[in-house]
Amino acid sequence: MKKEQEVIKNNKNIKAKNDSSLETNDNNDVILNDQEEQEELDKKLEEQLGENTDSKNNPTKIWALGGIEEIGKNMYCFQQDDEIYIVDCGIKFADEQLPGIDGIICPFDYLVENKEKVKAVLVTHGHEDHIGGIPYLLKTLEIPAIYASRLACEMIKKKIKDFDGVKQTKFVFIEDDTKITSKHFKIEFYRVCHSIPDAFGVYIETKNAKIIESGDYKFDFSTNGDESDILKMAELGRRDIDLLMTESTNAETPGFAPSEKIVINELKNLIEQAPGRIFIATFASNLQRIDELIQIAVKANKKICTIGRSMNTNINVSIDIGYLNISKSEIIEAREIGKYNDNEVLILCTGSQGEEMAALNQMANGRNDWISFKPTDTVIFSSNPIPGNFESVERLVNLLYRRGVRVAINSKETKLHTTGHATQQEQQLLFKLINPQYIIPTHGEYKMLRALRQNAIDSGVHPDNVYQIVNGQIVEMLDHKIKITNNFIDATEVYVSGNEINSDTSTLLKHRKALSEDGIFYVTLILDSKQRKLINLPVITSKGSFFIKGSQPLITKIVYSIKERVDAYLKRTQYINYNFLKKLVINVSQFFIWSNKKKRPLIRTTIFDLSKDQQQTTNKKS
Repeated sequence: MKKEQEVIKNNKNIKAKNDSSLETNDNNDVILNDQEEQEELDKKLEEQLGENTDSKNNPTKIWALGGIEEIGKNMYCFQQDDEIYIVDCGIKFADEQLPGIDGIICPFDYLVENKEKVKAVLVTHGHEDHIGGIPYLLKTLEIPAIYASRLACEMIKKKIKDFDGVKQTKFVFIEDDTKITSKHFKIEFYRVCHSIPDAFGVYIETKNAKIIESGDYKFDFSTNGDESDILKMAELGRRDIDLLMTESTNAETPGFAPSEKIVINELKNLIEQAPGRIFIATFASNLQRIDELIQIAVKANKKICTIGRSMNTNINVSIDIGYLNISKSEIIEAREIGKYNDNEVLILCTGSQGEEMAALNQMANGRNDWISFKPTDTVIFSSNPIPGNFESVERLVNLLYRRGVRVAINSKETKLHTTGHATQQEQQLLFKLINPQYIIPTHGEYKMLRALRQNAIDSGVHPDNVYQIVNGQIVEMLDHKIKITNNFIDATEVYVSGNEINSDTSTLLKHRKALSEDGIFYVTLILDSKQRKLINLPVITSKGSFFIKGSQPLITKIVYSIKERVDAYLKRTQYINYNFLKKLVINVSQFFIWSNKKKRPLIRTTIFDLSKDQQQTTNKKS
């Protein structure tokens, strides 16, 4: 016991010294100082911790709260005894099937229950599906530190400013050589090529396992942006990696993806040939491509206009921290476009996915105060539709053609976009570099996970060593051996509207779906419980369901049927059950409405009891 106390005391001394080697600025950012001193402290800490071994070796637990069998809301958790590290905390954007819902995030219940164990969030890169859930997490839970690149940190800070009640956290900028050593974990990072600068993969080591979480990556050997650090990957591969958790987004796509350089050359040709204004719709987070487009525009003496909230935010953040080499004087406002000749303007905008409220869609529908399309305009889609967005994109493209503009989209003939995710041969290259014993596919729909499994098998990984799991399923690593358990942590989707988390999401969606599809049907009863009768006929109104004036015979049937059923109930009962009355009204209403209109509106019943001066209101869906 005395020896354990000495170890704890020494650990605290080392931690205090370690903390003193961290520099904090006014923005609560932490910059790691002398790397050699840091490594020396880490080594001493590791030696001290090595003396304090537990008699029982608990497994390392791994689970995904999101990102499995879906695109979006990536969030992966790693627990060893009393420490939990989280890799990414993203959001998935809602589609038209979720009316009134802005996004979907992971549940944080287990993390809240074990809040004292949560040590940090490790961010692989700054895309929304990897950082979009962090503000909601910080509203729910106090996180000691967030480790991310400077760009990702600034993006997260921008997002947090829009939220109330966010708990304080410490931002630590990571670099290629950043290392984290805690009681049970050793963590390192390696740079990867992706469609946003400063993207990383993560190496995680515990006493039971050596794990790689790949983040999003690709191999592009002629890019002007970040290159995947093949030497670091190979060095990690020589450490006998137990488990590789790797994204599967493009596991169905054969070969290598086209280089970003090919895309830039195609875009450059289109820009040079365009007779008038040029509109380029691309992902606001694809800052490498945006940087190239800005340089092309500057060399061609064109002014740059950015339209769309996320586009403006990302570009301004990138300029402020030096990621984009452009002066803000080169960027003009939309209201200033008319001051320049058409061939002197290039507009970077959001809306490449056909989003209704995005900049390009607003302009196409004539809802922009400063810009109306002309026949000499050229609109370039430098993107591919995300699964689920094909119909929206097609509608937008057709609308643009109706406006008379020239439209250029990505195709086999015209390479206007390339993926930021590894294709089959790129994935196989990663398998060979890392050489893991086990593989778990992540970040993809079921078919993508399945395709990556087959891709791993084709590259020589034993079929028994590739595992498909689901969100919430706990994977255990003990003495470098894997076990896929039947134990689960709650991974039920959580819906958000604006900056708020909706607790009763199922009821909320039920009501909104009913309203969007079949409207709402109101029935008001005025009764006197003492006299056991309705004072007058039920009053009916409808919104979004059907026109009352054009359906008088139906309304008459509903009114008199409700009155008959209510009067009969009031005469035979001694004590009035208002809930029963409401159900009675719903049953009568839904029968006639469905029989005649084939609709199931949300039925809202209001009862006034004059003898008790009491009002009870409820919402019921037939």
